[in-house]
Amino acid sequence: MLSASETEDRIARRLRTKYLILTLALFLPLLWAFVRVRNLYPVASWNVMVRSSPVQPPFTYYVLRGETDAGDLVDVQANSLADPLRSRLWGFVAATAANQSLKLHRPHPQNAALLSQVPIDQLPEGVLMNDLLRVWGQNHNASHPAGSANHLKVIRLDAYRWDGASYSNYRQFVKSWRAEL
Repeated sequence: MLSASETEDRIARRLRTKYLILTLALFLPLLWAFVRVRNLYPVASWNVMVRSSPVQPPFTYYVLRGETDAGDLVDVQANSLADPLRSRLWGFVAATAANQSLKLHRPHPQNAALLSQVPIDQLPEGVLMNDLLRVWGQNHNASHPAGSANHLKVIRLDAYRWDGASYSNYRQFVKSWRAEL
């Protein structure tokens, strides 16, 4: 018969063996995943953050700026100019740049008059953009009286293109529209 201390030693050895097997069962697959597998949890999330996907489509974005009476160039918050549009604002700008309002089945009478003079395929890109910028500039100046440091004399919209292939070269200048106020 075994003594109480020998029994306790045996139980302790069994527990250590079980915990060692459990630790190895959990640790070895995780170690193998870090070393060998490239798309398992921690590695996959790292790949997403480090590499860009070549599947991302090219993206055009716009930056709204203004020139103050003092000659300073300032960024203009477009949401403050067209509050009801909020999240649809930049889609509206992209549609204006692509002359989408001129491609409607029944365009506005002013747009129809423009189309009667020149066919749509001969119109420059964003033919109505200066009108939009002028209205936005007037809205901005309405909330900033003359003499204010933020009163604009010129408002400008710059279009930039990002090809989406990498996280660099995302400021490729495309075009600029400018309206005097």
